[in-house]
Amino acid sequence: MSAEGGLTCRVIRTLSGIEAIADDWRALDARCADPLGYFQSYDWCRNWVAWFCTDGIHSAYVMTIWQGDRLVALWPCMIVEAVGLRRLDTLGVPHSQYCGLLLEPGLPDNGRLAALLAQARQQSGCDVIVSRAVPAGSTLDAMLRDGAGNSFTGNIASVLDLSGFAAPDDYFAQLGKLQKRNRNRRRNHLARLGALDFAVIWPGDPEFSTLVAQCAAMKRRWLAETGRRSSGFAMKQYEAFLAALEGDRLAMSGACLSVLRAGGRVVALELGFLRQGHYYAYIGGFDWDLRHLSPGKVQMDFTVAWLIERGAARYDLLINPADYKLSWSNRAVPVASYAEALTWRGQLYASAWLPKVRPALKRMHERLPAITERLLAWLRPAACLILYV
Repeated sequence: MSAEGGLTCRVIRTLSGIEAIADDWRALDARCADPLGYFQSYDWCRNWVAWFCTDGIHSAYVMTIWQGDRLVALWPCMIVEAVGLRRLDTLGVPHSQYCGLLLEPGLPDNGRLAALLAQARQQSGCDVIVSRAVPAGSTLDAMLRDGAGNSFTGNIASVLDLSGFAAPDDYFAQLGKLQKRNRNRRRNHLARLGALDFAVIWPGDPEFSTLVAQCAAMKRRWLAETGRRSSGFAMKQYEAFLAALEGDRLAMSGACLSVLRAGGRVVALELGFLRQGHYYAYIGGFDWDLRHLSPGKVQMDFTVAWLIERGAARYDLLINPADYKLSWSNRAVPVASYAEALTWRGQLYASAWLPKVRPALKRMHERLPAITERLLAWLRPAACLILYV
């Protein structure tokens, strides 16, 4: 524990310690009412620690700031130990999508707060501090931008702003002619399999866990079929972690699952999170055998209509731009990532691995299918000649 200017800092490193401040965490979260703060919520962080901080690689490092007995700030991080490097990272990476700080509204003099948090980070014993996907303009963004951290990458989240639509028809009316025609065509073609049935179910529904697992299985197949890799899906018990998240139908808050059936057959699923009218489209999956009918896009159409009917303000397709995201969004939320080196190992990681080596390897991996295909095309005539001879 450290103190400065009437504020004290406590770092919580155990699941039992996290559970001991559950009421304080939830109360601060409610006061903050930050629509982009789901991945700093007690439910998400507590469950992530319970499922994944038992592997000897990840351990909780939750920095809390108190004013007397009142929790006034909280930054959920974790220590990751791998290949001889200790990294202080956003709690929940690679599953968490935004990095943020829960902060008491109207708390004066953030300089003292920043000093306490900087001291807690320095005392972590890590080689490097990494803060990924920090929303631009947030308190944490300003703190890291003014501190010693170096921004190593920029990104955007693609968001569909729903606040201007009173009803789903209003949203549909503003689409272009080609968009309308394509969406009607997809829905009609899919309906040839049987009547379309759309529903949103919540934790506590008897089907929730089974369908969450099916959604993850659909996503895994898509990854395999398209030659992509996901470190998040490689972690064991991921589906069980997702199924254990909380959600409240009456409060329209927390985890929920969009389910689209055609003729009674599940053809597309989307696990999302609702918070302060902000919906995170977290994982989408569809029946790969029906990909020519675009069931995933039909499900998204239904989900957007459902959100508008219930007064949601945003449909967030999260970070990493993609063509399909751009076609579904009308707003971009900039995010930045920061790295602060504390040792020479951390300096190599922050100045070479993150900004240069890792992006180059990722680009190479993405190009491998095309390179392989060109190589096979070049070798195929020679192979045929050898077989002929």
